[in-house]
Amino acid sequence: MFTDDKIFIRNGYFNPKNDVVWANNRNDANEHGGIHEREKYPVSIMVALGATWNGITVHFFFQRGERLNGKTYLDELLPFYKMGGDRLFGHQNWGFQQDGTSGSQIRPS
Repeated sequence: MFTDDKIFIRNGYFNPKNDVVWANNRNDANEHGGIHEREKYPVSIMVALGATWNGITVHFFFQRGERLNGKTYLDELLPFYKMGGDRLFGHQNWGFQQDGTSGSQIRPS
């Protein structure tokens, strides 16, 4: 099983190096999306899922304001992935590939 997580925010993603608006003046630029406003505390949601040859797990939605850290990874995500893998593979052996995020690098002491 390969796993990943992603934060989706209402602001979307804006890269000032790549998202360029060419215009003759500022007014023309503004008419074609030249102003990019950002909220200070945008609405966001964090989602995780696992993908296997046999299918994908259901989506794991984090609670409001919750982010991935060592505790949530060990207490919530690993059991979620195990349950999803067992559902997809039944009694077959299956492997787990961590995604390499900082939360999944933390080991219990």
